[in-house]
Amino acid sequence: MDGNLKDLAVETYSRMVTAELRINELVQERLSFGDPLWRLFTVYLEPGFLFNLVIPMCGIYSQALLTRLLFAVGLASTLNSFAKWILPEQRPLWLLREMYASSVRSPSPGIALESHPLSCETTAGMPCAHSMSFTVFTLTIWMFLSAHVHSRQRWLAGTVAFGLIFCMWLSRLYLATEFLHQCVLGTFIGIQAMDALQQNSDYLWSRRRRWTVTGVLLLGGLAAAVYFAKLNLDVDPHWSVREAFKWCPDPSYMRHEASPIFYLVRDLGILMGIALASPLSNLDIKNASIWRRCASLLVLELLNFGMRWATPKQYGRFAFLAYELLRNALHSLLLLKYIPKFK
Repeated sequence: MDGNLKDLAVETYSRMVTAELRINELVQERLSFGDPLWRLFTVYLEPGFLFNLVIPMCGIYSQALLTRLLFAVGLASTLNSFAKWILPEQRPLWLLREMYASSVRSPSPGIALESHPLSCETTAGMPCAHSMSFTVFTLTIWMFLSAHVHSRQRWLAGTVAFGLIFCMWLSRLYLATEFLHQCVLGTFIGIQAMDALQQNSDYLWSRRRRWTVTGVLLLGGLAAAVYFAKLNLDVDPHWSVREAFKWCPDPSYMRHEASPIFYLVRDLGILMGIALASPLSNLDIKNASIWRRCASLLVLELLNFGMRWATPKQYGRFAFLAYELLRNALHSLLLLKYIPKFK
């Protein structure tokens, strides 16, 4: 009985992803006119770009908005990274090329997908990090602005927000980096995470530094425990990286900054900076003059850009990851605790 259920589940999943490959193909065929827009969404609204530029620039408008965005998107991105680290899933191009290369699968799916340099990502597919982080980012802004506008304007802003999220889905489908269900689940989990954060915001924002730092350290321990557990179970912790190397047409398209371990370290660094700035309820969120905010954020982001450019990739993986952990922790700490002091 259990064997029959397993076979049924595998067959159902296979049929579902094959159908979704046709959706990827349809989007590439019918929406190619929007190629620059789809690339813009993937490149300039991905989680790393949000953390390094877009969220800091939101601080020009409001320090309170910056604080909420960094907190919400940071937690959502960490949740996404752990989901991919623990239960990785195929990406469309990997699965399609595996289906054509396999002598077992018959008949061939009869689907053709175009590969782009942006398609060669080395993390697993589910849930979609772009959709999840962008959903939390967009809806956090919408909720923040909704407190200051009328109901009709709130409805219009909500429509625009979900329209932008849908465009992010199309971007990921067009570049064949995600299945549709991965995009939908990314948005769904992001909305659920936001709801949980909203309900527990007073508790989370009032936690003292020793508790938040301990929590981040425990998350780091969990990531390490998953790594060694996979090794003991003969499961490859770097499975998604090897899949990317196997099926990407040009390995030079892949980057160190796109590996699952890097994303975990980046997100834990951001959370550590937030933890060191805790309790968040005591932070100064009053706005200085717009010129002072612009000047201080510009200096910080130039410093952060210089630190990113000087990342020591040539000294081995450990030095690279330790440097990125410290850089992200310092960046988020300065954004939350010290930028507001330049008034």
